[in-house]
Amino acid sequence: MSKDTAANDYGPKKLTYAVAEVPVHLIVDPYQGKCRLHSQPKEGEYVNELSLTFGADVDMTTTHLGLVLKTDGFPRD
Repeated sequence: MSKDTAANDYGPKKLTYAVAEVPVHLIVDPYQGKCRLHSQPKEGEYVNELSLTFGADVDMTTTHLGLVLKTDGFPRD
């Protein structure tokens, strides 16, 4: 994500992925120091959204990805 694409990442791109029923969409935002995990697309939007501050683990073990993403080393801008 860059400052120039933030509006697209949080708006049209997220909507497009939900409409296409992409099961998991993760936005990593170094400017806010947060990860936003969107899951369970239904009728053009994501049912679940989880926001985590860098340093917390993004637990995706309940999704088809089945993994945990460590964010403690993610750089902040």
